[in-house]
Amino acid sequence: MKEFEGKKLLVLGGIKTECDIVRKAQEMGAYVVVADFDPNCPAKDIADKTVAISATDVDAIVKLCEEEKIDGITTGFVDILMTPCYEACERLGLPYYATPKMLTMATNKIDFKETCEKFGVPVPKTYVLGGGIPEDVFDTITYPVFVKPLDASGSRGAGCCNNKDELLKQFAEAVSYSASGNAIVEDYITGTEFLLDYVGVDGEFRLLSMFDRYMSPGRGTAINYSNVCLCPPKQIDQYYEEANPKILKMFKELGFTDGLIFLQGHTDGKRISFYEMGCRLGGSFFNLEQAVLGLNPVEMTVRYALTGKMLNSIEEVNQRSADFPKVAMVTNYLLEGEDETVAKIEGVEEVKALDTFAALIQQRDVGCHIKKDKIVDKPILSFYMVADDLEKAKDTLAFMNEKIQVVNSEGRSLLSAKYNPANL
Repeated sequence: MKEFEGKKLLVLGGIKTECDIVRKAQEMGAYVVVADFDPNCPAKDIADKTVAISATDVDAIVKLCEEEKIDGITTGFVDILMTPCYEACERLGLPYYATPKMLTMATNKIDFKETCEKFGVPVPKTYVLGGGIPEDVFDTITYPVFVKPLDASGSRGAGCCNNKDELLKQFAEAVSYSASGNAIVEDYITGTEFLLDYVGVDGEFRLLSMFDRYMSPGRGTAINYSNVCLCPPKQIDQYYEEANPKILKMFKELGFTDGLIFLQGHTDGKRISFYEMGCRLGGSFFNLEQAVLGLNPVEMTVRYALTGKMLNSIEEVNQRSADFPKVAMVTNYLLEGEDETVAKIEGVEEVKALDTFAALIQQRDVGCHIKKDKIVDKPILSFYMVADDLEKAKDTLAFMNEKIQVVNSEGRSLLSAKYNPANL
């Protein structure tokens, strides 16, 4: 008998990434219901049952759960669905690991920054918080600076600026993405960007993984999709020594007991600084955490929704889990074009045949249309690879870059610049 045979799980939202939650829950034996107002969302194609309600309508969610005798509710990759999930679980007495403080820190960047400062967790200096930039502020700014909406997610409206003209343009865009009409200007810490995952069980958190993020020339920073991510990161020892104790102290004193928390930041080799937190599945590194560590955050999320427990014990996570014994690599291939249609995708099977291949998430298919809009990243293929060492990872990336091609009907490439393996 499977672990959750006879149990019903409600998944809020049916976008493509939620499919991983649906499949994993079904593998574990659960009957999965997907709630989304969009009749064509991908997760509905694989769910055991679908319901056409808004995933943010708490009253409708509660009513559905009572009628269907739902045993647990979860959601995965979308910040806006975290609060409805929390509120529905509270009303129904179902387990949900996110606390109100977690949700606030994940959705309000000033709350995150002020909380970090209270616990000595380094964050960038802030110059501006509001709907406009006072003229005298320009005399105090040291470029580069980073601009982002106060209360948006998914890196929308965020970007790095190197001068006043760039700042004014980026600030206006950031404000346009903010529900409150406010944006932040803060120091931009140059160096390598990183993204990491923590997991908590019964009041104890451990760092699960930490990935350095690499961008091809000309691409911005702090955007949803890097070109390449690598674990273990270059600054892993420094992180464990300097930053990890402060983060763990902050989580404990804030009363966080269970769950998944991701953090994003920068390091220049000397200073580590944090600018973002989330309390959901983030980074889509679960395929590599499963391949290298045998631990899967998607599985943990399902288990918590149905039992109130991520793992049996935090001891299942090694004290230095993020110092992977092998090199784990994510390679994202991104589309570009103002008015294009994908006619052919080549090389996928050749890459899947490699001994380094772990998983593939294909976000778009042949026939998809792309146009110029505010969406910065348009991923089509995300490969998850595991190599014995860095040199093998570089060789793998070189092979992938040669084989993977995405073209229009005229044979012209629709891929943005691929990452040069020599720069890893």
